[in-house]
Amino acid sequence: MRQSDVRSLAVFTGRHSADDSGAWGALLRGLETLDLPMARFREIPAEPDTATVMAMTGFLREIRPDAVMALGGGSVLDAAKAAYIVAQSGLELTDCFGGNRIGERFPGREFDRIIAIPTTSGTGSEVTQYANIVNRALEVKQLISDPVLVPKLAVLRAQFTASMPAAVTLATGCDALAHLLEGWLNVGQDANRPEVNEWARTGAALIVAALPRVLADAADMKAREAMQLAATLGGMTIRFKSTGLPHLASFSWFGRIPHGVAVARILPAAWRYYLGSAKVAERTRAIGAVFGGDTPEAVVAHYEAFLERCGVPRLADYPGLDAALMARTARSAGSNRMKLELAPRPVPLERSEAVLSGILEQAMRG
Repeated sequence: MRQSDVRSLAVFTGRHSADDSGAWGALLRGLETLDLPMARFREIPAEPDTATVMAMTGFLREIRPDAVMALGGGSVLDAAKAAYIVAQSGLELTDCFGGNRIGERFPGREFDRIIAIPTTSGTGSEVTQYANIVNRALEVKQLISDPVLVPKLAVLRAQFTASMPAAVTLATGCDALAHLLEGWLNVGQDANRPEVNEWARTGAALIVAALPRVLADAADMKAREAMQLAATLGGMTIRFKSTGLPHLASFSWFGRIPHGVAVARILPAAWRYYLGSAKVAERTRAIGAVFGGDTPEAVVAHYEAFLERCGVPRLADYPGLDAALMARTARSAGSNRMKLELAPRPVPLERSEAVLSGILEQAMRG
């Protein structure tokens, strides 16, 4: 920051996590020598919504910082990215939802971007162009996807993740694993970036080795480092290859189930649908080197066994995931045509409700 001639800093954190993890104290100590005016906004809930982002935007417009830092989990990072771009662009938040809406309005403009310091190992938001924000009126998470959101700098410190409760460690690890596997299976987007499949394979292998270790011993810093690296590789993976049907299905499930658990548990049923593609079946055999199994179905079964070994709850364990929600989720799938088309095995629009219904029924039985 000294090299960038930053004279004032805004820091976004969650209500408690940055203090509990020691990250806030470490940041204060690190900035002591800079004599840098700093303002903190910490009223960011676990599921930030449009009202939260607008409050954050107002905070930025009032203090007009030279740089913005987000210190927290994926929700904090996402909300900070959204608030900073709204503050700079002057757009309404609702005008930013969708794909490349900001870049299209301001072609060639260089926006300032956040410095991201994650305190969880899940979303990979520290390296992505995404921000998921809850719209309470629509009862759904809405997505901003635009390259202008990619953070300027990501700082990884495994010790900042050590205070995560076991349930959060598990759910965020599941989210990272889903990102890696959904990218790995997305054979239709292999050309987007040649290195992505190696990132995905490496990240999945790291999680298979490290997640059981960190669940057994929260103080295992080597395992924490591996999980944080895997999560960032997951973020890099979905930056270039779209997530698939598990993420499509779970957008409206916020508040009912941890996101990572949802996508990890939907994935086997979606994966079996994807196996109708010969290319996906071959790609599945290849990831057997990580999970075990010498046939596509055996690999999926080994993945499910890994979830069981880690103690990942099943969808049926969550009463809020009732039949009415499943039906509504399947019906709404057609509203996200791009996600259907970009799935590893594309879903015809006219069959989207039937396909999603079948996947969700199977996932609920799993």
